[in-house]
Amino acid sequence: MPVWTRAKAVVPYVVGGTKITLDVLSKVAGLISPPCVQTVIDGASQIITIVEERDIDETHITTTQGVKANRDDSKTLAGRLLGLLTVISETYKDKTDEDLPPDVKTSLHRLQTQLDDILVEIREMRRAIDPHTLKGFFRGILLYGDNSGKIRECTTRIDWAMNVFQVEGRVGDSLRLLDVHDIAQDIHQHVVAMHDKITNITNRAPPSAVDALPSSSIIPSRPRKLYGRDEVIKDIARRITTTGSPRYAIHGPGGIGKTALSMVVMDHPGVVGKYGDSRHFVQCEQATSPALLIELVARGLGIEESSKDRMKDVMARLRHSSQPVLLVLDNFETPWDIVGEQSRVESILCQITSLPHVGILLTMRSDRPPSTDVQWSIPWLDPLSGLREEPGRALYISIDPKAGSDSSLDALLAALSYMPLAIKLMASMGRSGQRPTALLQAWRDKAGGTDLFRGTDKNKSVNMSIRLSIESNLMKSVPEALTLLSLVAMLPAGANIELLPTLARDIPNLGLAQATLSEAALARVDGGTQTIQLLSPIRSYVLKHHPASDRTKQTVYDAYVQFVTEHNAVYGSARFLSDARALATEETNLEAILLLSIQSGSHSAIDAAIDFSQYQLLTRPRLEVITCVVDVCRQNESLDLLARSLETSGGISRLLAHYGTAQASYEEAAGVYGELGIRRGTADCLIGLGEVHRMQGQYPEAQVAYQKASDVYGELGSRLGAADCLRGLGEVHRMQGRYPEAQVAYQKASDVYGEFGDRLGTANCLISIGEVHRMQGRYPEAQVEYQKACDMYGELGHRLGTANCLRGLGRLYRLQARYSDAHKAFLEAKMMYEGLGAVDDAADCSKSLDSTFCEMHASAPRLP
Repeated sequence: MPVWTRAKAVVPYVVGGTKITLDVLSKVAGLISPPCVQTVIDGASQIITIVEERDIDETHITTTQGVKANRDDSKTLAGRLLGLLTVISETYKDKTDEDLPPDVKTSLHRLQTQLDDILVEIREMRRAIDPHTLKGFFRGILLYGDNSGKIRECTTRIDWAMNVFQVEGRVGDSLRLLDVHDIAQDIHQHVVAMHDKITNITNRAPPSAVDALPSSSIIPSRPRKLYGRDEVIKDIARRITTTGSPRYAIHGPGGIGKTALSMVVMDHPGVVGKYGDSRHFVQCEQATSPALLIELVARGLGIEESSKDRMKDVMARLRHSSQPVLLVLDNFETPWDIVGEQSRVESILCQITSLPHVGILLTMRSDRPPSTDVQWSIPWLDPLSGLREEPGRALYISIDPKAGSDSSLDALLAALSYMPLAIKLMASMGRSGQRPTALLQAWRDKAGGTDLFRGTDKNKSVNMSIRLSIESNLMKSVPEALTLLSLVAMLPAGANIELLPTLARDIPNLGLAQATLSEAALARVDGGTQTIQLLSPIRSYVLKHHPASDRTKQTVYDAYVQFVTEHNAVYGSARFLSDARALATEETNLEAILLLSIQSGSHSAIDAAIDFSQYQLLTRPRLEVITCVVDVCRQNESLDLLARSLETSGGISRLLAHYGTAQASYEEAAGVYGELGIRRGTADCLIGLGEVHRMQGQYPEAQVAYQKASDVYGELGSRLGAADCLRGLGEVHRMQGRYPEAQVAYQKASDVYGEFGDRLGTANCLISIGEVHRMQGRYPEAQVEYQKACDMYGELGHRLGTANCLRGLGRLYRLQARYSDAHKAFLEAKMMYEGLGAVDDAADCSKSLDSTFCEMHASAPRLP
């Protein structure tokens, strides 16, 4: 029977034991090293996870035959993957890369590409389903047909890939495929043999000097557990055990966990197996001179005897080893940044790396390995970054188990940028009785909380790690770097590279300063956003201990005021969307800088802050900036700016359903406009008051406000203002069930908006007409109006209007029992409302999602 046919034949009997088999195979993967093993293991594990998580309450699953079929398809694919894994493992368990002919390598490469594509599909399906939540379970049911097709397509691609592999790789006639049980036993024997070999190596008597280096150096104790670094550990261990002359650098900012990572890598079974007792850890932080560096390396190698030339002693000891040596140089930035001595330090490193059997793994606060004269292994290791959310949470809870139930834990971790050392320090304080909620508040109150971490031991103090980087010789050699660091710290979202020449126009040698910050690992460039970023603890430390000078602050203030002025296009104009995108890119920084700049009372800064708040009103309503502007205007007694800021505050408060605040703001603004004799402003505030009353169900009061505004607009000859009043009156009619009157008012208003090219006014009328049709059961007409309005809001970049349309479509689809469409619309609307801070609207969508699920479940056919 052909190999692949036999592999498929045993699939039905192995799925139940797949995880056990995969575990065995994963343990031996490093021994046999077939090119696709790790990908297949990962892919099969992902599919098995989907299969297991879809095996939820049988009373739910059996409601549809499609879900059951989807689960069977998943199991089939899992079995196919396992079969492919066993075929490759059996074929190449005794082969090396040199044994493979070129055509086989080509086939394996093509097979790897196929598996990579399949794995992407599997991961996408896995992320789309979370059966532990109502939303995830519902989504899993809705998507079952789509996923089943994807899974079957993946299975077909596995079969096709295997056929190509067999023909082109010429393995069909040469393989003798046993059943999975026999293969697992065979692999298990390999694992046992490998374990025995490692045991013999580690338990043997100390070797003589000619066999291996004596090691009196003490490797620091390995951390109990290194959270979130499993893949990085495996990758580094694989590289330094499979590369002939490994030369790697673990680089990243202080406090990120470089030292801990290097310790765990040294203790990795594969590394122990290759290097045995010839693993040496050298702590370089005391190497303040090249001579001290050599002495520390000599001590790390356990060299007790001494000649007059310690470098000669080091090289002699290394040369006399017949076993591979691994030298870990920790905190290498200390000797590397010694002013005027870099060439000597480089010479030491080059001499050591000239020995092919000596592997180098160094850690360094930098964004790249040191020295261009050393042939570093390619590709370089990626800079070490903060932990992901789940490992960060697990690390914190491992130290402070009670913190898991605190609702502020995730926000606290985010504030810490998931830096391992910062998490450990904060969790240690939590274990002593301070809950995450209190710690988060302390962090915010103390400008980032760096004062909470006091100490002199660098390994126990984030402060000290950052301070050592800032006070390094590298930073001292380029004074402008600290000025730039202080400037970037002012910007919570990082410094936009395109804006940097304007923001830092007073900083000479800007390029050199930027490069220095990157090399010192105090800042990094985010390729996605094209910004210079600081980790949160670093930024907090700089803000407190190295704040920007007054001159630098004013330059940044002026630059951002000018930025708002240049991107202040009228809503609905041709430039508005591009200007809105520009403002959105810098929104976080604009908030921070404008809040600071208006404190001086500068009219230009206050004007810019009001313009920026009006942009927020139209896109993402937020009160932080405008509330501060109102307070400043009251203090300065600037009536025109006060009126504008109050009106803007009223509009934002209304959209956020803060009706009391909105009404007070509109009424005060109308009074100020009256004092100033600006009747148009008074009429605009009256319309705002009409909206506030209408949204609270106060229809008589709303109608009075709209009519008063209409009278003023009529006297001013403002047809667009009168159209706004008509639309408001139409809303009042609709909410009271007077649909014919409402439709007439909407249509009249829409006609006027159309004449003047006011697309926002037109979109507002379209969504209201859609509501009228829906309430009267005219669903096709309603869908047309909603969709037209949604498209128009989208073109205008009006996120709130888009969300309102999506919610209207969700209600419409639900009435028609189109539950899948309803779910999608409600979910999109909910996410947009949440992004806008519209809590009540988001909650309404959540209720609609739950109701939609219950109605769908109740209407599903029951199996006998």
